[in-house]
Amino acid sequence: MSEELERAKAAKREHPVAKVMGWLVTAVCLLWLGWMARALAPQKPAGGPPLMAMMGAAGGPPPVEVQTVEEAEMNPPNAYIGRVEPIQDVELRAQIGGYVEQVHFKEGARVKAGDLLFTIDAEQYEARVAVRKAEIGQAEAALDRAERYLTRLERSDARAITQADLDTARSDVAQGRAAVKQAVANLALAEIDLKHTRIIAPIDGRVGRTVANVGDYVSPSLGALVRIVQVDPIRIAFSVTDKDYLKAIEKFGTERVQDALRIRYRLPTGTVSDGVGTRDFEDNTMSADTATLSVRARFSNAHGLLVPDGYVTVLVDLANTPKSPVIPQEALQTDREGHFVYVVDEAGIAQRRAVTTGAIVDGRVAVTAGLKTGERVVVQGVQKVLPGQPVTLASSKEAGHK
Repeated sequence: MSEELERAKAAKREHPVAKVMGWLVTAVCLLWLGWMARALAPQKPAGGPPLMAMMGAAGGPPPVEVQTVEEAEMNPPNAYIGRVEPIQDVELRAQIGGYVEQVHFKEGARVKAGDLLFTIDAEQYEARVAVRKAEIGQAEAALDRAERYLTRLERSDARAITQADLDTARSDVAQGRAAVKQAVANLALAEIDLKHTRIIAPIDGRVGRTVANVGDYVSPSLGALVRIVQVDPIRIAFSVTDKDYLKAIEKFGTERVQDALRIRYRLPTGTVSDGVGTRDFEDNTMSADTATLSVRARFSNAHGLLVPDGYVTVLVDLANTPKSPVIPQEALQTDREGHFVYVVDEAGIAQRRAVTTGAIVDGRVAVTAGLKTGERVVVQGVQKVLPGQPVTLASSKEAGHK
């Protein structure tokens, strides 16, 4: 009985040790299994965080949209309201009275200098020319008779004529010569009136509506028959603020400012002109009310996009601006370290790139340092990107501006 009690007590003393040994064996087995699992697991990219590995295992690299970096002029222009004006604007009036026989143009059409626009009944004016020519003949005949009479008197014996007769003959000759000159002048006036029966376009341009139709009686008192405005070239008038004007003069001087600045226009549709205007007028005083200077620029208008009395936006910027890499504004990110973008390399890895920015125009950002033309930057899905990790290209956007 005593021996059994001794064995029971010994078993109780050995039980905690066995328990500890069991724990140790279990721990060693778990460590061995963990080491084997790590050794057999696929290798992840160096430096990649475990979170990215978990994301890759769950759904692969995040999808992003990229855009190729291109070069462009980033030159924010000064914008002014401009009014389109014809360089030449002519109102044609009848110089003589008469009935309109023909109208030789279509309202709204373009005409050239020298084109016949109206024909007025010329019958009475042709008759007047004939009368004036006849009057010249009469005056010349009277002069010839007076000259021959004076010649006879001068050849006669001085004792047979009086001085009064000689003076009268000489006066008749002078009057005859004056009568011829007057008749010639009257003929010229009649021919001018006859010429005015044909109303000619004095300039190239576009005709408007006419108030005279075939059969209408026209005269100088009627007013303008039709208006012609020159449309090519054409000019735009606008006002430059004193600050902008003085800044340009201080920077380039009065002699170089014409070549240094580029003047374009933007239509109400948003289209910006390809051609550049030439400044052809600059007022000599500032407006005391608005502190602006009146300026006019001349533009080619072969396509007729500029309509007289219309309004456009005049854009004035530097003529020669160096190109720089340009990215969409949504690609630019900012943190405590400054501006940066994500650049995707050929292997599809997104890399953080610090950049220095310049002007921002119409949603585009000029990059003065940190990017090169041809590189790809992330424009959509930026919030999913982690530096040094792969991305999936959902699409590649082309630059929207050249």
